[in-house]
Amino acid sequence: MSSNLSIYDIALLAVKKAIQSGANEAEAFVSKNRNISVEINNNRVTGSYTVEEVGIGLRVVVGKKTGFASSNKLDIASIDKVVDTALSIAKASKEDPYWPGFPIASKYDVPEGIYSPDLARVSEDTIIENAVDLLDEFLVDKRIVVVNASISVSKASVAVANSNGLTNIEHSTYAVIDSEVLAREDGDVTPIVFDVAVSRVSFPNIDLFTERLRDYAISSLKPVKIESGKMPVVFHQIALNELLEYTLFDAISGDSVVRKRSFLANKEGQQVFSEKITIIDDGLLKQGWYTGIFDGEGVPMQKTVVIEKGVVKNFLFDHYWASRYGAESTGNASRLDYRSFVRISPTNLILAPGDMSSQEILSETRKGLFVLHIQGAHSSNPETGDFSVVATPAWYIDNGVLKPVRGVMLSGNIYEMLKNVEYIGKELDQKGHLVAPYIRLENVNVIAK
Repeated sequence: MSSNLSIYDIALLAVKKAIQSGANEAEAFVSKNRNISVEINNNRVTGSYTVEEVGIGLRVVVGKKTGFASSNKLDIASIDKVVDTALSIAKASKEDPYWPGFPIASKYDVPEGIYSPDLARVSEDTIIENAVDLLDEFLVDKRIVVVNASISVSKASVAVANSNGLTNIEHSTYAVIDSEVLAREDGDVTPIVFDVAVSRVSFPNIDLFTERLRDYAISSLKPVKIESGKMPVVFHQIALNELLEYTLFDAISGDSVVRKRSFLANKEGQQVFSEKITIIDDGLLKQGWYTGIFDGEGVPMQKTVVIEKGVVKNFLFDHYWASRYGAESTGNASRLDYRSFVRISPTNLILAPGDMSSQEILSETRKGLFVLHIQGAHSSNPETGDFSVVATPAWYIDNGVLKPVRGVMLSGNIYEMLKNVEYIGKELDQKGHLVAPYIRLENVNVIAK
């Protein structure tokens, strides 16, 4: 950034220049990020990396024609070029008769726990020390191999402005630990066990993180054989997030609903799932992974009840698809970064807890499966809910006792299963967009080797 302008000022300037150059409307999204990460590979700390990135994404509208351009430079000449490029693309585009205009300014709530000055100032040396501690804690048990792991700390700033008077800026911090480990003993090698922990205000607890992952890896040694058949499956939060990401997440997205590509289209107000299922998208959740002041279009984050006791209440919208549906944006416009187009995405999608502990759910399962992670969820059908995945790692539940299994596949229909839920746990944990407890789904097809 060659000028002394802040990213907030740059957003305002880009919008002003776009309007002066002939746009009827304009929207600027400007970001500035710094990420420091320390990598671990094959039981060794292998490197430390600092990445700083700035950029601007500009949408302009001419009539009802839209154009988008971006740049990783924020000097005046680069902003002028972005404006010219976006306008050229808009003029060459087809009109969108549904274009509703950009959002207008609204009142914002500032959620708790999305920024820590201490985390923003953390040094590379401190992150390296934590990475060494992470590795040492894993290797307390010599059977463990740390295949890949990292600790990273990020500070991000985002400014949004548009020609309808909407302007805001947000600062956020993240500390992330992610690890892939396996266990070896007497010639037996377990599947890779993966987990991730995120905190917005401090380093996640290394001792708890490593102990949990070590235990999963060690307990995956010496697998047993099981018979194929239909049985209850207890899904860990990681596996449930992976499954729902490619099914339910799409079904509750407003663009899928408007296009009639959602299982839930035309079912607002209807009972579609078990009364035990309540799902709330909460963009203001304290210290949530995806909590913020505003979404990718500058619309205030909010709390949206999606499913209440099995009844469809609302869908998730950005500004455009909300207008197409005759609704208001729910603050779910998302951008991967300044280069990306707006898309609809959940924030922190909370599956309301039940009244049983995770251990009680496992103990109450006489014969079934416990699944930590699945592979192949991307091949699921979001319109029908059909899925066929590999469960790895997984454990057979024999009267509450966990016994490791390998090469097990699961298939079924997630929407049908959510109609018949036996148990929902009470301990919430966030994995990806999903904030959930353990859940036991019935009559899952289990195909064993």
